[in-house]
Amino acid sequence: MTKQHQSWFAIVVNFFSHIKIMIWPIILGLFNIKNDGVIFLPLIVLGMFVVFIGSAWIQWLFFTFEFDDNELSVKQGIFNKKQVHVPFERIQTISRTMPFYYQPFQSVRLQIDTSGQGKPEVVFDALSLTQADILEQKRRSAQNKKAAVAEIRSKQSISELRYHVTNRDLMLYAVTSLSGLGGFLALFTLWTQIDDLLPKHLKATFTNFVNHQSVIVLSSLIVIGLLIGIVVGFFRIYNQYFDFKILHEDNHLVISRGLLARKSVQLKFSRIQAVQLRQTLLRRMVKLMNANVLLSASRDQDDKTTVLIPVVSNQKVTTTLRKVLGVDDFDIKQWQPSAIKAAAWYQVRFSLLRIATMIVVLSGVLRVWLPKFWDWHNILLGILITLVVAVFLILKNTMTIKDQKIGYHESVIYLQRSNGLTKEGYFITRDKIQGVNTHGMFTLTTKKATHLDIIVRDDNGGHMIHLRYVPEETIQNINKWLLL
Repeated sequence: MTKQHQSWFAIVVNFFSHIKIMIWPIILGLFNIKNDGVIFLPLIVLGMFVVFIGSAWIQWLFFTFEFDDNELSVKQGIFNKKQVHVPFERIQTISRTMPFYYQPFQSVRLQIDTSGQGKPEVVFDALSLTQADILEQKRRSAQNKKAAVAEIRSKQSISELRYHVTNRDLMLYAVTSLSGLGGFLALFTLWTQIDDLLPKHLKATFTNFVNHQSVIVLSSLIVIGLLIGIVVGFFRIYNQYFDFKILHEDNHLVISRGLLARKSVQLKFSRIQAVQLRQTLLRRMVKLMNANVLLSASRDQDDKTTVLIPVVSNQKVTTTLRKVLGVDDFDIKQWQPSAIKAAAWYQVRFSLLRIATMIVVLSGVLRVWLPKFWDWHNILLGILITLVVAVFLILKNTMTIKDQKIGYHESVIYLQRSNGLTKEGYFITRDKIQGVNTHGMFTLTTKKATHLDIIVRDDNGGHMIHLRYVPEETIQNINKWLLL
């Protein structure tokens, strides 16, 4: 084995990583620099540049790796040395990211995940394309030698395209995500956090500007901010899932996506624990949903979920899943009663009793400790707010029970739940279910019902699927199905 370094472009990447960490202290320091200190500004900037580029070069120099046909060995660190040995046959996922500024230098960012780790075992900041291809080939060769009859999926043909998002579908996904609203709120939260750190003269200038504007102007500024947030959110989603496609490669799924930063992830079929269908309230109105997969072992740290299909119509979801995964386990043949007849009433009653208790307690506190707020204006406002909340809870909890479904066939169970706003459906094979829990107050016994939790593995923990007021007969049938 011969020791190798990453691409020299890793020095540039590490240099800008150091700047990114220090950017806020640098900016705040420049704002607060005194007039007599301006003459030293070029020397300060030059000194920081030398320190950062030197640190990046040392980091690159002391990061070495070597490999043979069986394992990858990585050494890094100067004083706190770290050495990692990764057998190729143990690698669960290789993720490669290629931002647009990496492309001229033919480099990629590579993450290697192994079974049972909470984060990537090895991260290469900038590996040449040749080095990345060799590592992936070594991993593929080592794991193909271990392939046996016990493999869950039969060997697929090399690089067989199974799914490719269309531009129309991608635009629908971006429009219905409304992530721009979250971006606007995030910017507002960030402003409140750094407001105390800004120089007083900047805060005074901004406050003076706001105080001299009319309500119409301020409202217009807020609307413009929201529109900018929506446009930015749209582009973020479009950039993230541009040219999203899935290929079958041996016993792996290869998922690639991205416009400015091209990203590729290899997933073993055996890591898939469940397929999750997700539909927000807005997407329910236009009859669209997306499909994710819950995975065992570590997941990509940049994504909370692993997207399998960004957007698909309700009618085409099962046929698309069959095509993508190459299995026919999505036709549910036996549906079970998912809730007792009065379940919606019980759910609504419980929710209203809980909010009523909170109102009584809050009213008592206001009456005793804040009597000045106890006038007829505030009482009327409280009644109006209570009525709006009550209507919302009635609709939300009614939808929660209405959306609930349970069904199964030979080896797959389908569970559907909702919180009234977002609906989720799960396809889970029998052998992937980690546990089944039932619970509820003693009053449920007389109703011949119980609450049901199905547990599946997700990342290095568990994902719990909650179902409410499930008939005891359905629970007994599920237990019998699990024992088949």
